[in-house]
Amino acid sequence: MRRYLFVAILFFALGLFFLSWLIVANAHADPYLICDPQLNVTFYVVTVDGNTSTVPAFDLGDGTVRLNFDLAGITEGEHTCSIKAGNAWGESVSVPFVFTRAKPDVPGNVRIQ
Repeated sequence: MRRYLFVAILFFALGLFFLSWLIVANAHADPYLICDPQLNVTFYVVTVDGNTSTVPAFDLGDGTVRLNFDLAGITEGEHTCSIKAGNAWGESVSVPFVFTRAKPDVPGNVRIQ
């Protein structure tokens, strides 16, 4: 009986470790282009600087979905986007969005106090 209890506790601890690892990994993910949750959407059409991608809607698990477009690898500078939501019946009007990827400034006046 003790052996089964030990195995159960071991699997529970490993599960908690894996879950905490997933949470930390998601906290440090690349930036994403997202939108508010909405209904009746199955995909989004995302155009960034003239390059168009169709991405599936990200299911939030509560009956709603949202845009979740990974911006990993985007170059430094200003970028122009347009986003459309879509389903089997068609696509919405496009929504423009502009953002700038910029590195932080160098820390100023570094010293020992």
